[in-house]
Amino acid sequence: MKARITILPLILSLCAGAALAQDRAQPPQSRPELQDGRGPPPQAYADCKGKKTGDAVQHTTPEGKVAATCEDSPQGLVARPNQPPGAPPNR
Repeated sequence: MKARITILPLILSLCAGAALAQDRAQPPQSRPELQDGRGPPPQAYADCKGKKTGDAVQHTTPEGKVAATCEDSPQGLVARPNQPPGAPPNR
């Protein structure tokens, strides 16, 4: 009987670990917490149309144009700003 009591927590731990590992194995675009509109805007993909990975582009934002670099993403080539939004400009 004591062996069964010892094995049960081990089995439960393994099941929980497997569930966590499976969640981490999913690609970011398929995780629900990332599908709430926080991904790149359509303009970021349009700015890299006809470009290659690593090409410099001017990404159009509601605040104006910003320097960006085209990067691969699961949805295609996308413009990633060289500075995060709200960061002071490089001088």
